[in-house]
Amino acid sequence: MSVEQELIERALECAAADDPKLNERIYKNFYDAMPDAEQLMSHVDEGVRGKMMAEIYRLLLTKDVAASDSDYLVFETKTHANSYFVQPEMYRLLSDVLLQTLRLSAARVWGPAVEASVSRRLNAMTTAINSALINN
Repeated sequence: MSVEQELIERALECAAADDPKLNERIYKNFYDAMPDAEQLMSHVDEGVRGKMMAEIYRLLLTKDVAASDSDYLVFETKTHANSYFVQPEMYRLLSDVLLQTLRLSAARVWGPAVEASVSRRLNAMTTAINSALINN
């Protein structure tokens, strides 16, 4: 396993252990930053939000998400846009909120190397999502 992967996994484990309401906090921060997103997701219950966060974590933990999940991301972004009216800028904002929230929730293990690793992986994930959006 790469050092980057270990750092990301350690940060996520720490955030989950130190912040039992991590997913709720991410959603709250996202909704605070983009109230339109909260309106769009008003019909989504806690279980579905949990599944959505699990998928975001899976994508974050995938080293080369653009290669491994491009077809999946095209399908998901098309579905999100056509069925739920998700705006493209919501993906970048969610990535930014995730980084900010993890920075605080995993503070005891956070440092420059963790910041760089998580940022690189989030950028790769967001780039893959943007490519999927272009292919829709």
